[in-house]
Amino acid sequence: MKRLFFLLVLLVGSGCATVFAPADAPPTITRGHWTGEQVMFTFDARESDLGAAELLDKLRYYRVPAAFFVTGQFVEQHPELTRRIAAEGHEVYNHSYSNPLLRHAPEARIVEQLRRTEAAIMRATGRTSKPFFRAAYGEVDENLRRVAFREGYRVVRWTVTTDDWKNELAAPAPLATAPVTGSSNQRDSGQGFDWTAKQKLGQMPDKDAKPVDPRQLYATNLVARFQSGSIVLFHLGYTNTLQIIEPLIKVTRGAGYHIVPLRTGVE
Repeated sequence: MKRLFFLLVLLVGSGCATVFAPADAPPTITRGHWTGEQVMFTFDARESDLGAAELLDKLRYYRVPAAFFVTGQFVEQHPELTRRIAAEGHEVYNHSYSNPLLRHAPEARIVEQLRRTEAAIMRATGRTSKPFFRAAYGEVDENLRRVAFREGYRVVRWTVTTDDWKNELAAPAPLATAPVTGSSNQRDSGQGFDWTAKQKLGQMPDKDAKPVDPRQLYATNLVARFQSGSIVLFHLGYTNTLQIIEPLIKVTRGAGYHIVPLRTGVE
């Protein structure tokens, strides 16, 4: 009887453990809903506020909602700017306190980074940084995802990066023009490709042709990579961000996409 009793206890205990086991953290969010032709603009803010006021002016003018993932250090250095971001209707989320690489980091280190940033954002805006967190460089492992989830966060990455931190504006994207095919007569006719394509082929442009605006070319190439639900990554503190944001908004909308808040697009 004793053996049977202990066996029953063991079975019940194991059953309870199965039923009440803590849930694993949900997967990293890398895109939003497939339906609705929606895309989301997100900005990572580490330290620099270079051009941030002008960027916010453009977002307000075009009525574009955005999500800002800010470090605690950014908030402490620029509390008024952080308040403006929130006051103008943008989402403000957690990007750790000092932007360290938290993959393989001890739990205590992760918790400290999340909580210090949450406290800084609460002081500046009166709002929580939850429910989204973006890790430095997008580097995430299972431990980081679980700890962040226990702290109340879903980990967010991105679908398309603008590479706005690079020196050359047009470096990340291929030419928008398709490779030229067909006979030499077709090429000589000048039909089917633009000034940039002719330049690549070593040909002279037409007298009335104008060089392609690199910002427009960049925006066109970037939007060609969009799909419904794309989360687009920008950064604060880079001049390229200011150069591309206006043409990118126009090309995005011209392609039929709606720019929506992050929560709208993923929840």
